[in-house]
Amino acid sequence: MLAHNDVWNAIDELAAKHGMSPSGLARRSGLDPTTFNKSKRFASDGRPRWPSTESIAKILKATNTSISQLFGFADTGRQAPHVSIPLIGEAHAGFESSLPAGTDSVAVPSPPRIISFPDRRHEPLYALSVVGDSMQPLYRDGDVLFISPNAAANAGDRVVVKLTNNEVAVKVLKEIRDDGYEFHAVNPDHSDVSLRTSDVDWIARIVYATQ
Repeated sequence: MLAHNDVWNAIDELAAKHGMSPSGLARRSGLDPTTFNKSKRFASDGRPRWPSTESIAKILKATNTSISQLFGFADTGRQAPHVSIPLIGEAHAGFESSLPAGTDSVAVPSPPRIISFPDRRHEPLYALSVVGDSMQPLYRDGDVLFISPNAAANAGDRVVVKLTNNEVAVKVLKEIRDDGYEFHAVNPDHSDVSLRTSDVDWIARIVYATQ
């Protein structure tokens, strides 16, 4: 069974085989040049996006490639090295002390728990495991949230917030003010919250979630 990353790897490899970038392949196929951009492969909340059947059909025709040949390239893509991501703690809907004392956007607990991830776009990346059912149906127990301290967080983005008192929660960024932040709760049983800038240690956008 082809995974999300396999399909995109196959498109990248097909483009490379014909001496093109993914944008060049899209252009030759009569598609918008941004169709296969890496930014189009995940939604803003980290959920995977898939290429349409129409776009697949057009690149096959433009390159005189069969569907079996295209997805044969997926095996080549699977050989690409994955990124080792430190799993730094647990994620909850409400603020709880989930990270080791002193953890910040670049520090890693010792010894770190390492998991593998096949996408380098947002390095550095860190991971949090979802514990309990407080974030259903958005996230479930056992899901892993990948967060990036370098990815810009805007209103409407799902983020992980760490307070200066070491409490951590998953929220939806509502507004950035001069003196602080407004957050929506991901769980209707939790209230929205306003925080002063001085109370927030860091905010990291959720760029991907395994479910």
